[in-house]
Amino acid sequence: MSKWWLALGAVVVVLGLAAAGGAYAAVNQPDTQCTGAATTVLAGPTTAAGWVALGDAAFDRGDCEGAVAAYTKAIQADPTDGAAYNNRAYTRMRQQRYDLALPDLDRAIELRPNYVNALMNRGDIHNYYYAVDRARAIADYDRVIALGPEARRGTSVCGHRLIARMGGWSPAIYFQIWVHGVDVGCAD
Repeated sequence: MSKWWLALGAVVVVLGLAAAGGAYAAVNQPDTQCTGAATTVLAGPTTAAGWVALGDAAFDRGDCEGAVAAYTKAIQADPTDGAAYNNRAYTRMRQQRYDLALPDLDRAIELRPNYVNALMNRGDIHNYYYAVDRARAIADYDRVIALGPEARRGTSVCGHRLIARMGGWSPAIYFQIWVHGVDVGCAD
């Protein structure tokens, strides 16, 4: 084997370890997002989009309770707003309230069957956090993959699917990435 191939293999292994290590750390470290001061939302926008924007601002400043309240108001204003359900679910995921996040994700996907963020979030709950059911996680990841390369751009769906397919974290994942590349999880 030439030195060039050995160097390329080493780079792939290092990149794979870095990416997988970052994902592992994200799953196994305490979440500090929801540490901002809570506010009570009594009045505000009159449209669902306005409430979603208010919820996003509350989330960004770490006020997850305020974000949940604003997203709830958005849902009340427009029960067909998939983004409000997904954002409330994601906020609840950050609060580690997965049992409350799942119904919101189910509703967001019911409203928008090709909603990549909601599919990824629901897949991640079933892959890593709560009600672990890797077959369901793979089904959600497969839906994202089926939407094509444009839909999955910016996601790590291939890696998440590989972890689900391999039954969780293992050294074999690093080997698979090294041998087959970072898109290995997107193929059977």
